[in-house]
Amino acid sequence: MRLGGYGWGLVFCVGLMSQAAFAVSLSVSLKNYYAEYEIVLQCKAQAQLSPGDADAAGAAMAKIEAYYLKKDTSLDKDRLLKQAVADKNDSFKIVARSGASGLRPYCRMSLNELLIKAREVDPAGTEQ
Repeated sequence: MRLGGYGWGLVFCVGLMSQAAFAVSLSVSLKNYYAEYEIVLQCKAQAQLSPGDADAAGAAMAKIEAYYLKKDTSLDKDRLLKQAVADKNDSFKIVARSGASGLRPYCRMSLNELLIKAREVDPAGTEQ
């Protein structure tokens, strides 16, 4: 099978789109983990999580951030942090409206998401 000029152009475009999709995926994922961390910090401030939980989340977030920024150095950390705070604020509004189970389960879920991802990206616990 031979690829003509259009075929190679298509292959090149697919490659570029794959890289762009990969970068967007990393960006969205990192923003979501930043939002989880912001939730943990607010939960600590509202006495729903302990300072130790917040410290564990901070250590996990450092591993997660290092992992994502190592994969793509072009990620705009400041922009993602701003978006994460907005997402966190929206999430708390939704949880407050539902009111059914309170904040504690939501806070624990965010903490657990960070701890699980940190173990995933650094299973040996060696990356700092």
